[in-house]
Amino acid sequence: MSYLVLSRKYRPQNFDEVVGQEHVVRTLMSALRRGKVGHSYIFAGPRGVGKTSVARIFAKSLNCEKGIVENPCNECVTCKGITKGSAVDVIEIDGASNRGIDEIRDLRVAVAYTPSSARFKVYIIDEVHMLTKEAFNALLKTLEEPPSHVVFIFATTEPQKVPKTVLSRCQRFDFRMLTKEEIFTTLKTLVKLESVEADEDALRLVAGRAEGSIRDAEGMLDQLISYADGRISIDDVKEVFGFISDEVYEKLFEGISKRDEKSIIECIEGIAGKGYDLNEFVYGWLQFIRSLFLYNLDIPNPNAVESNDRLEQLARGVSSEFLTAVLNLSSEMERDMRTVPYSQVFLELNMLRMARIPDLIDINALVGKISVESSTNYEKPFIQNEVRESKEVVTPSEDVEDLWGRVRKSINEVNGKKFFKEFIKEAEPVSFNNNSLRLNVPRSHKEHLKEDIHLLKEASKEVLGFDINIEIVSRKEPIGETLKENPIIKKVKEIFNAEEYI
Repeated sequence: MSYLVLSRKYRPQNFDEVVGQEHVVRTLMSALRRGKVGHSYIFAGPRGVGKTSVARIFAKSLNCEKGIVENPCNECVTCKGITKGSAVDVIEIDGASNRGIDEIRDLRVAVAYTPSSARFKVYIIDEVHMLTKEAFNALLKTLEEPPSHVVFIFATTEPQKVPKTVLSRCQRFDFRMLTKEEIFTTLKTLVKLESVEADEDALRLVAGRAEGSIRDAEGMLDQLISYADGRISIDDVKEVFGFISDEVYEKLFEGISKRDEKSIIECIEGIAGKGYDLNEFVYGWLQFIRSLFLYNLDIPNPNAVESNDRLEQLARGVSSEFLTAVLNLSSEMERDMRTVPYSQVFLELNMLRMARIPDLIDINALVGKISVESSTNYEKPFIQNEVRESKEVVTPSEDVEDLWGRVRKSINEVNGKKFFKEFIKEAEPVSFNNNSLRLNVPRSHKEHLKEDIHLLKEASKEVLGFDINIEIVSRKEPIGETLKENPIIKKVKEIFNAEEYI
């Protein structure tokens, strides 16, 4: 007999066995109990969370020889046929490979015929969002006035791609990602059923990396059972799937927090030299930083696999602002890594940017101390609307003169309004922190800027790679000599090279 993978061998066969979708199961069982069955359903949610399994169970409940029941008996000929996939009246269609109008026209013809032996004809169309526009249009009439003996169940991971005209004709059920604890509990049950020994830390690591998909977790467990020699350990998980140990992340984090650029580059070179997948590396890095962040905030991490004093010590050695900034940049880096061809260079660049975060935090503290004093020397600034969510934090500090030079160069190299370029020549950079660039301009130019602020924003984004705020101020009169001698002012002048401003 051919080997049956765990995801098929232990597929739920009744609603009681479905994991993590209580809200869906409860509603469907209630509809079956009351005889209020609709003619079309949308099952939407991430991959591997039970959409197709629930669809099959629902089909069995509708066609069970004991009647329309809350839970199928799984003993009658019809239930067994649906379980084996041999029931002629339960038709499963792959929307990705049967997406054209011809296939849907054939379906429209077939639905007119009554079931061969079952109570209902059930059509389960997986990845329905892959159907063409013409195919959806051909399906609309059937959904609007379906035969009484037909039930449609559409499964999709991208419901936003399904036309609203189709969605409005269906009852929608949103399946959620499973929690790591739910997946971990399921994996513990499976290893017992398979008579396999496994360390709990190993199963928790698998549960964490499954990203809410029980099918993915079962597939990983399948590989581990084949690989492990008697017992699945956490080292087996790391070896099979190329997961990187916390020791590597610890060394990299130390290099960032200490601004040790040599250590940062050596660490990334080592990872690349060993052939690790850099996207997998970045995913693990995000989880590592999140763990440090939870330690820093004294928040228990129920999903921690290798919780230890070393991680807590690293987390206590930096501020929450620093960790939040690192997490923010890491998240952006993980998103952009998918489209960057030379990912190692991109990874190195972003890690070096993170090493500059302490400068920014120090500068923010200094600027905060002088904000009250300096506010009396400026009119209320015109501030471009916030474009980044408030929960996002500052990015690594930029030398304001260098940044402004690059922004001006970007503006001058493209076609644009001549008077706007002339205005730019008279603007003076003041500071760049908290994702905000402050410029000092003559009062007469403020109104012009309001009309063309988007040009400056676009140029800044081209240089930095992300959106920032633009603050425009007009200085009323020079700062007094006493304020010039303030040691904090001197420090800011030194860091920002802001002699012209002061």
